[in-house]
Amino acid sequence: MEGGSDIPSKLRSSIEELKTEHEIIALQTIFSGIFSAMTGIAAIINRNRQIVYTNHEYLATKGLDSMEPLLGKRPGEAISCGNSEDGPDGCGTGSGCQFCGIFGAITECQMSNRKTVGESSLSTYSDGVLKSLDLRITCTPILLNGHDFYVISLQDISDEKRLAALERLFFHDILNTASGLSGLLTVLKDESDPSETRQLINYSEEASRTIIDEISLYRQLRAAEKGDLPVEISAFNTQEFLRSVAARNTYTSGEFTNSVIVDEKTAGTTLESDINLLQRVLTNLLKNAVEASKGGEPVFTGVEENGATIRFWVRNSGIIRHDIQQQIFQRSFSTKGLTRGLGTYSVKLLTENYLKGKVSFVSNALEGTVFSVELNKTFPI
Repeated sequence: MEGGSDIPSKLRSSIEELKTEHEIIALQTIFSGIFSAMTGIAAIINRNRQIVYTNHEYLATKGLDSMEPLLGKRPGEAISCGNSEDGPDGCGTGSGCQFCGIFGAITECQMSNRKTVGESSLSTYSDGVLKSLDLRITCTPILLNGHDFYVISLQDISDEKRLAALERLFFHDILNTASGLSGLLTVLKDESDPSETRQLINYSEEASRTIIDEISLYRQLRAAEKGDLPVEISAFNTQEFLRSVAARNTYTSGEFTNSVIVDEKTAGTTLESDINLLQRVLTNLLKNAVEASKGGEPVFTGVEENGATIRFWVRNSGIIRHDIQQQIFQRSFSTKGLTRGLGTYSVKLLTENYLKGKVSFVSNALEGTVFSVELNKTFPI
């Protein structure tokens, strides 16, 4: 079997070529029969990364009686990847595709002519609802009737990744905070100076709030991912709300205090939304901005009114690397460690699926990093 480095990354096969390749596989009756009976999600793609054959279980997961609707689609397009429409020619051609584990595993397999295994975290949309997937992909080259094909199988490892995140959250982050709280209480027992006692109590309260907040966040995320998170809509003033959130998100670390400054032009208008979920969203954005800021450097936030919509924004002067920008909303991606990608993912999940809004960001030398949450003034029914 020939394997080459001249893999076309953007070309697509014609419908006639796709049908011919499908027939080549279908006529290999023993092979196609075994392949169709495979468990899990599996497909066969051509050199242009287009699907020409699938197993029965894959069709069942899509609710299809035949593979005709999938013929010619690339993997990202077939699973409704959020990046599949960004590039000039679909899946594999967008700016974020170079960091995709599915695209990487397929390309490596084509280049090396050897079986490859990779992992990918991606966001998909079904009827406008965001869902995050963690997948393990296996890509294996095969030769049929003189044609190069590649067998790909996708395994959902979302539960595995979620468990890893949970273990990190409880066994690392919360355990460290709880250990710190225990140490503070031990010192507090022996402290006689009233001013020092008061400071130790304040630190202890902050540590306990952190533990409660982390547990609450994870419970909220699990409910949100299952579609079980209740939404309670009320009307409130955006300026008063933002000033309240900003006041609770000024952090002191060592000799530095990172203050959160509310823009003077912040709009004070009435917004219908879930105030608690929106508070969670903005708190996560403010925490991320503070962590990305240099010691003592302020974070800015504000509200803008634009017709029927409201835009909350959070800005710090740091710049996010290009490769990180392409993965920032993925559940399992984080600059803080392999299993701590919950902050920005939760922002997108809560904003788009529950607050019925949009979240976006820009990061460059001119503007720094600005995250935006855009909502309708009146909550959509």
